[in-house]
Amino acid sequence: MNDNKVSQNSQKPSFWQMVASTLLSFLGVSKESRRQRDFEHGNPKVFIVSGFIVVFLFIMAVVVVVKLVLAN
Repeated sequence: MNDNKVSQNSQKPSFWQMVASTLLSFLGVSKESRRQRDFEHGNPKVFIVSGFIVVFLFIMAVVVVVKLVLAN
């Protein structure tokens, strides 16, 4: 079972796995093995772009909630 974990970590993550890693890191629940895989094999451009998108969506959600609260 441990060999399977090592082989998964040695593979390059897919685009969606990198986006999922960004979301999990944003929430603070990412696994150490996923973080190591991302640092070793991930594409930094995908992490940067997905990070900006996640932050933008978070800010927009906060703005919408504030507008809804202040409208009432």
